[in-house]
Amino acid sequence: MFSVLGRRPSRTRITRREALRVGGLGFTGLSWPGLLRARAAPAGGFGKARSCILIFNYGGPSHVDTFDLKPDAPAEVRGEFKPIPTAVPGVAICEHLPRLARLADRYAVVRSVTHRDNDHAIGAYLALTGHHHPKNAILGIEPPATPLDMPAVGSVVARLRPAARPVFPYVTLGDLRHFGNNDALGQTAGCLGKTFDPYTLPFVRPTTGTLDLRGVTDVMTGTDAGRLDGRRRLRDGLNRAVPAPYPTAEVRDLDDATGRAFDLLASPAARDAFDLTRESTKTRDAYGPAPFARNCLLARRLVEAGVPLVTLYSVGNRDWDTHGNNFKGLKNSLLPPTDRGVSALLADLDARGLLDETLVVWMGDMGRTPRVNKDAGRDHWSFCYSVVLAGGGVRGGQVYGASDRTAAYPSANPVGPADLAATIFHCLGIDPRATVTDRQGRPLVVSDGHPLAALFG
Repeated sequence: MFSVLGRRPSRTRITRREALRVGGLGFTGLSWPGLLRARAAPAGGFGKARSCILIFNYGGPSHVDTFDLKPDAPAEVRGEFKPIPTAVPGVAICEHLPRLARLADRYAVVRSVTHRDNDHAIGAYLALTGHHHPKNAILGIEPPATPLDMPAVGSVVARLRPAARPVFPYVTLGDLRHFGNNDALGQTAGCLGKTFDPYTLPFVRPTTGTLDLRGVTDVMTGTDAGRLDGRRRLRDGLNRAVPAPYPTAEVRDLDDATGRAFDLLASPAARDAFDLTRESTKTRDAYGPAPFARNCLLARRLVEAGVPLVTLYSVGNRDWDTHGNNFKGLKNSLLPPTDRGVSALLADLDARGLLDETLVVWMGDMGRTPRVNKDAGRDHWSFCYSVVLAGGGVRGGQVYGASDRTAAYPSANPVGPADLAATIFHCLGIDPRATVTDRQGRPLVVSDGHPLAALFG
């Protein structure tokens, strides 16, 4: 029987009754919107977000040096940074995040995220899908992505809550590259099929974070309506002349993707969303020149155009994996563009009246060890770390959960990646207990996590 991994180490199985009910949906013709309306709980924040921007800092940002400082801990734990007060009385964050400190009333900090997958590949898979990888017991292994993988959160959103306009339902800015391989887990639709894969703009140079926009500008701006209509007629003619006798799932995926491509090429909204030159100089200057900050601006343009979910990856190859020179790297390279880019994004969304309907999530695959190592770095630590959420019905100015005196383990309200995924679905109006079928016809529960209800209201 098909099973998924839950927030606890044990596996939870879909009951026979659930399997029969899900299997019967295809015969009844019940639409997903109707199903979701029928099952949606009236909990606060449900369906308030129209879009989500997921900022994923691959490598594991040090929670104890950003949003959960421990100034009273021993020197080898507290490190070199000092906490500064924020706009919220009693809440302090890192001194190298001054802009975000001034906006603390716009976001919530969750300080008790925890999981056991203490390695990047499987940790990223867990964070991006909300499900453990089946090889989670073998640390250090870099298994390739497969069509049987659980789908990324964005792919589930593309499946159950497609864009209302002719734009991409799921876009990723950049891609994960672990040990030089562009096959890090959790980025694709996996078992849902390639139809729901993201439209990815890869980094041209991972060290600078420059996005490869050539595929957008060359194709979209170079295609006029006449040429596009001619290509569509040619494709339809070929399909009628040589129809596929027994279309496979792969053929259906390809046909769906081709149809979407024609719609997107004909859409001014899809073309214009990628053009940063349409922004004023004042707006571009607010985000700053750093590649990460410009990617934040592009993410805002995409959700403003109607893209339901945008994942914004780090600009380098595991750049937050600070085993050595943790404090130098954070102070000089990582925190300044993050502070400016994320704060500009929140302020820009708020000024445009979009923050309340756009969920912004800042997260990584893990945290870092409480104790500083001999190389002035911090090592892998998935057992406690922090995540930031804003907009989409989330009440700003609050801290949820807590860590112990050394930021090693949660001391209150532990939160799993499945709960974070469920919270994203909840905000976007998707019942986390909704079910879909994969390409092999197996039932899949979207999430068995629990939305963080305390964040809303």
